[in-house]
Amino acid sequence: MRATWMAAVVTTLACAGCATAPAGPSVLVLPGAGKPFEQFQADVHVCREWAANQVRGAFVEVPAFEVQRRYDNAYVQCMYAKGHQVPSLPAPSR
Repeated sequence: MRATWMAAVVTTLACAGCATAPAGPSVLVLPGAGKPFEQFQADVHVCREWAANQVRGAFVEVPAFEVQRRYDNAYVQCMYAKGHQVPSLPAPSR
């Protein structure tokens, strides 16, 4: 009985260490007007790295969907700051 309980605890702890940060953004970002594609590619790399740093360690504390949401928000903010086109909600009708 004790061996079964101990095996369950070890398995649970091992799987808890399997959680990883997002592999990349799940949002569409387009190159900014007048920006060369090479600059867009460089900015994608910088912003992916920056977004990953923003959620580092968070995947231990919150569910994966929340980590992805935080990652996407950080990525979009970075790309917008660099002058690229990011998704937005339509303006409300008046």
